[in-house]
Amino acid sequence: MMSVTAPQRAPSTTPLLLDRLCAVLMTLALLTGGTALLVTWQEHTVVVAAGEHTATAVMEAYAAGQALADADSLAIQTIPLGAGPSGQHQDDIAAAEQSLEQVAENNAAGASGSQALQLIEGLVPAYTGLVEQADAHYRMQVASDSGVGLEDLWSASELMHGQLLTGPDSLGFLQSAERRALVSQQSSPWVSPWLSALWIIPALALLGTLAATQRLLGRRLRRILSKYLTVAAAAVIALCLMGSHVIDSERSFRAASGPLQAVVALQEVRTDITDGYGQATLKGLFGTHCGQCSAEQREVQHIVTFDATAKRKADSQAPPCPTTKILGCISTEESLVAADAAAAVASYSRSMAFITGLLILLLLMIPLGLRSPIDEYRYRRI
Repeated sequence: MMSVTAPQRAPSTTPLLLDRLCAVLMTLALLTGGTALLVTWQEHTVVVAAGEHTATAVMEAYAAGQALADADSLAIQTIPLGAGPSGQHQDDIAAAEQSLEQVAENNAAGASGSQALQLIEGLVPAYTGLVEQADAHYRMQVASDSGVGLEDLWSASELMHGQLLTGPDSLGFLQSAERRALVSQQSSPWVSPWLSALWIIPALALLGTLAATQRLLGRRLRRILSKYLTVAAAAVIALCLMGSHVIDSERSFRAASGPLQAVVALQEVRTDITDGYGQATLKGLFGTHCGQCSAEQREVQHIVTFDATAKRKADSQAPPCPTTKILGCISTEESLVAADAAAAVASYSRSMAFITGLLILLLLMIPLGLRSPIDEYRYRRI
């Protein structure tokens, strides 16, 4: 009697399909989370460089210019009186040197900025030397030496305006170079709102694959819903929502540009007013006390552009100020720049922490959501 062998059932392909789905889901999760982290980290890097370094270099460069102009104006007004460089003059020179150190620490203008800094830092002692020399001649109180003292004072002011504040590799050049570097950072593609949505594409693909996996489990294993895959889907949605949080961080970063422009404008106005008083005083000295000056020095009025009309024009062009004093207004605007930059940096840091946590959650939930169905299906087929 012959025995009839029952036909062997073909091995199921479902476990292999689920394994492959798990690999695809893990790959998409890594792609989504990795892209989000990369974009956010690059944006964070640009914000730190621009908000904490380049913006500081810009503000300190203009602060140095204002301090030097104030020092020159004070020297012109006090030295001819035999009072010597005032304590405020020396404080201005010290403040300018300190600001230049801050610019050197935060320089974003590259080699050209470093070269300008080296020249400026070398010219400041030369300027103070001429001021001290002028003071020494005035203190001698000898009539024949009064012209020599005025010549030294004129030479010091000419050095200030012809090489320190303006001209190639001057402080004016450095200010422009730092501002160009800041504009370049602010226009970086890494801080574009469109780039923040880059990880939305793999996130949507991951969300669709999770939905397809849920449907497959419901059809083949009669499972209505996997709690682990549901948590994973919620994590993907949260990753998509993080894009709006990062865009808000970009808005905080760009908000700092308004107060920064106010700081620069106010420093320029204050410098123009201060420098104008000094140059007007110098013009008066040449007109009344210089009997031994050269013809070139007698033409000093050609470099003097300040008058009452110019002062009124400068005052009218000043940005709105919350206080009656420009100095107080500058301090207020600088604090706003620092606050906006700090808020943007902190916001990016929080975003990276949330994205990292969501990525870890995804990498945990996907294997847990598929491992149990795979084992269960194999158990049913034994």
